[in-house]
Amino acid sequence: MSLLRQSVIRSTQSASRVSARSYSSAPNAGPSMIERLQQAGSSFAKTAERSLGSYSEPIMYNLRVAGSFLKQVYISEKLAPPMHLKNWTDAYRQIWQDVSSHKWWTQTLPSGQWRSVALYGVEAIGIFSIGEMIGKRKIVGYRLNNRGKDLSH
Repeated sequence: MSLLRQSVIRSTQSASRVSARSYSSAPNAGPSMIERLQQAGSSFAKTAERSLGSYSEPIMYNLRVAGSFLKQVYISEKLAPPMHLKNWTDAYRQIWQDVSSHKWWTQTLPSGQWRSVALYGVEAIGIFSIGEMIGKRKIVGYRLNNRGKDLSH
């Protein structure tokens, strides 16, 4: 049995154990949601395994390694999203105050810190662009059919 199929089976079994503890289903109500999810998960695993062929095991191994590495980074850096809206607003208010003050710019430009600020900006634009590409499912632009139409507003 391939690693992909084993991991899907393990995850659906653990999900069924958790949900069985949390919820009870009516007797004789037909296949439960968990059983349907297990069937869907196993059919997805079979389809993915067929399409990947012999690459499925190395891909799953690499995904597990990346996942454990990211988990270690998350734990060691004590990363966590802000839980309260006030934390978000305070952070963005501080950034806006820094960027809009003349004093911050006079300190940043001579010290060379502007390079790291520019790098963070390029990273943000890159991440946004990748998200757009994923969302559009295309690398470049939307398909427009504007022949013969006046586009001026």
